[in-house]
Amino acid sequence: MTVQNIVLLGATGSIGASTLSVVREHPDRFRICALAANSRVEEFCHLAREFPRAKLCLYDETAARTAREALGGRHVLSGMDGLLEMVGDLEATTLVNGLVGSIGCRPTMEAIRRGMKVCLANKETLVMAGEIINRLLDEHPKASLVPIDSEHSALHQCLAGRPNAEVESLVLTASGGPFRDLPREKFAHITVEEALKHPTWNMGPKITIDSSTLFNKGLEVIEAHHLFRVDYDRIKVLVHPGSHVHSLVQFQDGALMAQLGTPDMRLPILYSLVAPERVSLSGDRLDLAKLGQLLFQEPDRERFPALDLAYEAGRAGGAAPAVLNAANERAVALFLDRKLSYMAIAKVVATCLEEARFSRHPEFDELLAADSWARGRVTELVKEMRA
Repeated sequence: MTVQNIVLLGATGSIGASTLSVVREHPDRFRICALAANSRVEEFCHLAREFPRAKLCLYDETAARTAREALGGRHVLSGMDGLLEMVGDLEATTLVNGLVGSIGCRPTMEAIRRGMKVCLANKETLVMAGEIINRLLDEHPKASLVPIDSEHSALHQCLAGRPNAEVESLVLTASGGPFRDLPREKFAHITVEEALKHPTWNMGPKITIDSSTLFNKGLEVIEAHHLFRVDYDRIKVLVHPGSHVHSLVQFQDGALMAQLGTPDMRLPILYSLVAPERVSLSGDRLDLAKLGQLLFQEPDRERFPALDLAYEAGRAGGAAPAVLNAANERAVALFLDRKLSYMAIAKVVATCLEEARFSRHPEFDELLAADSWARGRVTELVKEMRA
């Protein structure tokens, strides 16, 4: 058995914690050779001491300096250069990318160029640069890209290598978030605290807000388009409040394949690392008898306009998905900072999509320019709204 040497980006986040749990359960299969996080010094230093041979990086330079002092002068890289240096480690065989935001793109691209396995939880990589990522994968056949998101992992498991010609549609499930039954007239009064109370999953604040608006599901639609190379007309979304069915594949012959399980991110992470093999994992098992029934609903696109905005951006292609993603990131940050209302998140993103002017087939530098423009435009729009 070959041990996988893992570069873990986002080590102090929820994906990082679940990945490390899997690694601890299977030390004969996995070794942490590099750890990276953004700025949580105390948690990062605790992990650095647990994995004394791992290379280290904190994206925030001030946090990196603090960590170096706390770790007795141990070398701690910083910034994008630090992330890329870790991915370039000759020992590294596998990248687990649990970063949040567009900073996850370049490490993914570098890992593909190196022929590594990429276990991807950073959806912005494919939302921003899916066309470029697929081109790189075609150019570097030794590399592989495996999804970690529970929905895309479920599709990956259901497809089991079947050709696209056999697929009628991919069906992504959404919990619906905390406001799936909230009347539209009450949306104007939604608070940050209410939006952060996800009914099923324990995630970071940005992803939790995205889940509540369905922007998260919209981004996953774009991601699925690139991951499985299926057109948007064949990608559907269903609200499934129980979060037991993680996604489904409708085949051409009428067969419907679903992947079910408890809401435990360790399962898709482990599968991304060992697929198509199945290995043991501790934890609860889904008891169908206790479950009793499964509920599915069509998403309410009027209350949750983010979903249609994502389809619109995905079909437009080019830099539009990058604009969508960056505008949403900035809008969510402003909402969390209590400078933008909940309902205005989708409105400012829609305005950015309407105003954006970029080429149809941009290179990565132009995607970065689109990303920067969208963030700046959202800031301007919010200032105008508050004036």
